[in-house]
Amino acid sequence: MKQLLAFLFILLIFGLNNQVAKAEGQESFEILMQEWNQKKELASQYLIEAEDAFKSGDELSGCVTQQKAGIYGIEATESLIKAMKSKGATDGLENLEAGLNKWKELRDFC
Repeated sequence: MKQLLAFLFILLIFGLNNQVAKAEGQESFEILMQEWNQKKELASQYLIEAEDAFKSGDELSGCVTQQKAGIYGIEATESLIKAMKSKGATDGLENLEAGLNKWKELRDFC
């Protein structure tokens, strides 16, 4: 009887740990997706500002703003990649990696 109770106790512990791990995984995914959304918006804003600065002839300001856009674009893309990997999704990762490289080029261009 003691062995049965010990076995049930062990199963209960493993079951609870598994539920906690699943909840933490979902929480992590949601945090990564929030980061993706926030940082891609910032990257887009900075790209528009950089374009306006370049059009007005302010190359220095345009470069600084473009670098900020690149930094946020890199962080956003990395968050999306991590989120996808946390869900086991592999479709489209090559495209995201290519996009990540484009953000890095944009950041380093000036």
